Amino acid sequence: MIDDLFRDLRHLQKADALIGKIWLNVLACQLGLFLFAGLIAIFGLGMTNVAGLYALQTSLGSVWAAVVVAIADFVLAAIVILAARHYKPGAEIVLADDARQIAIEAIQADARDLKATLDAFGQDIRDTKDLIAGFVQNPLDAAVQNLLIPAATSIIKGLHSKKDQA
Repeated sequence: MIDDLFRDLRHLQKADALIGKIWLNVLACQLGLFLFAGLIAIFGLGMTNVAGLYALQTSLGSVWAAVVVAIADFVLAAIVILAARHYKPGAEIVLADDARQIAIEAIQADARDLKATLDAFGQDIRDTKDLIAGFVQNPLDAAVQNLLIPAATSIIKGLHSKKDQA
């Protein structure tokens, strides 16, 4: 019973570790995408700003050309950040959650069994205490009920079985 409880606790620990690894991989991937978006933003800001600035400078002027190029770079970076935010774990998280739920249910069942066993043991202790208290208060009544009656019943059953055999 206690071995089952410890086994189920180990299963729960493994399921939780698996879930943690999956989420850590998701967060690492998101971080990588965020860093990549930042790198794109930096290089994009540098390169397209120069190219766009030269291209737009003649038609819009120096200031407005720089503003248009910067806005385009920030829009691209925002698109990559939105893609990173929507990255979610795959189907393996469902399996890990199911394994975790099964382990929790098994632990709960083991705990109920252990509680029932402990309650029965407590009841046995209370019954023994009552028996001892009854023996101390009324030793003759307790002896008749607990010793003489079972012994007499046993002797009578023994005599009946000898009669049946003969």
